[in-house]
Amino acid sequence: MEKYKYILIIVLLMAITTTTYCAFTKGVEKTGSITTVESSAVFLNNNDFLTKIQVLDSSITSIDKTTDLNRVTAIPSQTFTSDNLFSTPESKMPIYVWIENSTINYYSGATNIDLNNN
Repeated sequence: MEKYKYILIIVLLMAITTTTYCAFTKGVEKTGSITTVESSAVFLNNNDFLTKIQVLDSSITSIDKTTDLNRVTAIPSQTFTSDNLFSTPESKMPIYVWIENSTINYYSGATNIDLNNN
């Protein structure tokens, strides 16, 4: 029992120092900060969007991104190409669009999606 007291004291002393030790590493510094990156995406502008959607379905002559798109929240099982990529190059996350049973679907892992109705 005395042996476990010493192990506990050593562990507590190590936790107080500026370095945390692990059996698999020599030491990990506790300094620094964690930054989070907002996961955002922006759709292509209206003209580019329409041009690109017509590659997927040439019968589409106009589109309203606020009403004509169906957001899919589960990761789709399809394989996407550049034809399915509908986000701007500045987007932090991609937006994929595909047409299934006359429904225009889109998926993005982004939490914030800007429709870019320009």
